[in-house]
Amino acid sequence: MKFTYQVVFDWPPLAWIAHCAAKNGIVTVWHGSQVEVREQWFCEATWPGLFEEGNFDQTDLTAGTGGRYRDGSVIFAAPGNTTDRVLSLLTDKGLFVSNSLACLLAVSGTKIDPTYPDYYKDFTTIIYGLSRYKQTIASSLGDIRITMFGYVAWDGNKVTYVSRTPIRRDFSSFTCYEQFLQENLNKLADNIADHGRKQRYRFLATASSGYDSSAIAALAKEAGCKDALCIDKDRFGEKENGEQVAAYLGLNPICVERDAWRQLEGVETFFLAADGTAEAVPLASAGNELSGRVLLTGYHGDKIWAKDTQDLSEDIVRGDSSGLSLTEYRLWVGFIHCPITFWGVQQIRDINHISNIEEMRPWDVPGDYSRPIPRRITESAGVPREIFGIVKKASAVGSGEFLSPVSFEAYRTWLAENRMEWLKRGRLPPPLNKSYEHIASRISDTVEPILHKTPLLWRLAPYNSLDRPSRLRRYVFAWAVNEVSQRYRAHFDYDRY
Repeated sequence: MKFTYQVVFDWPPLAWIAHCAAKNGIVTVWHGSQVEVREQWFCEATWPGLFEEGNFDQTDLTAGTGGRYRDGSVIFAAPGNTTDRVLSLLTDKGLFVSNSLACLLAVSGTKIDPTYPDYYKDFTTIIYGLSRYKQTIASSLGDIRITMFGYVAWDGNKVTYVSRTPIRRDFSSFTCYEQFLQENLNKLADNIADHGRKQRYRFLATASSGYDSSAIAALAKEAGCKDALCIDKDRFGEKENGEQVAAYLGLNPICVERDAWRQLEGVETFFLAADGTAEAVPLASAGNELSGRVLLTGYHGDKIWAKDTQDLSEDIVRGDSSGLSLTEYRLWVGFIHCPITFWGVQQIRDINHISNIEEMRPWDVPGDYSRPIPRRITESAGVPREIFGIVKKASAVGSGEFLSPVSFEAYRTWLAENRMEWLKRGRLPPPLNKSYEHIASRISDTVEPILHKTPLLWRLAPYNSLDRPSRLRRYVFAWAVNEVSQRYRAHFDYDRY
């Protein structure tokens, strides 16, 4: 088997799709302009190792995706986290594998059911862990397979899905664990700046009043990061103080207005096309700053660094599916998402033990919002105790905010044009009355702030109102992925295929 490459300059710079033909052993890869290609491998990825060796498939610390020929098979690697994935579809034409669902639909010619109401719920099942998330999406050509924290392997005749083998490290103390994070982040800095890359990257941290981003920013500073992305306020309008955290760390704050994305026509479509949510859409207003970056985040810090996490298995059980909505958008803007909090995640029992040992008591603050590990990292870097980690805040976009006015009208038009699809399946079409959505969002936006701001009760609040979307918004994923898929299709040469 061998790779052949075809660049598609009008595609997103980091998108790729591979077609594995059963007859001739050729693996054809169509890709954007910034995907790195070599004779034996290709990727849009970074990992703590030598770039030219291309061993992104041999570590669980990889951010981004790629394919590698190894031991007689082609291995397509998903990232070492559950905020991203690879998708595959086996048809009579062979195996298709991609880092974009919209691209997979466009190139393979398959379609999903626009009337299915639970796409958002299916994607959210990743919170239940690697053994329990819904791994397939039904399509007109068969089931599309979702692979997270694992591999898709093609031996020229058949496809297999391989789980990652847990890697054990020495997390016997806070010092060992912190050293593991810092040393590998330093190696990652070398990887992203390697002169052999066609596209070299720079780090971009995030800074807020929370624990996780602050700790990651502190580690990133030591690895050469110079900038931190800050959102001006949380979902309920309360001021964030990411700028203060960045200032204490000596990072340049890049400030973003939380609602500025509404001025960027249609940008939320890319977030919705990933998982049916738009929880990370405020980052869209920093699109220019995100380009060419490795975005360092703290997604999953609520479990990996909490003292009272209940599930300490290797299954990676999460509190929410945050971060997943970035999977399509990042390909178009051209950045790699690297949630450092997933590093060593399958040793969560060891990490949790560190959080609860006597040595960490000086960083264990009173109340139900205490995470000693990130507090120690951040305070040791010079950030005062009272600046961060005081109150749990919510930054996700709620149901009433999920579309700008222009996109909302486009979505309603699509629903109207496809009403027969519901009727053909014996289902009731969703309501098109905008006031229905407005009333539902007013109710949730009244109740949720009370829960989020009340000690103990914030744990009872949904991560965001997408946990119970109205009938009107349940179908927004199918609309969005169709919109984005058309953009891929417009620049794909079917004759060459």
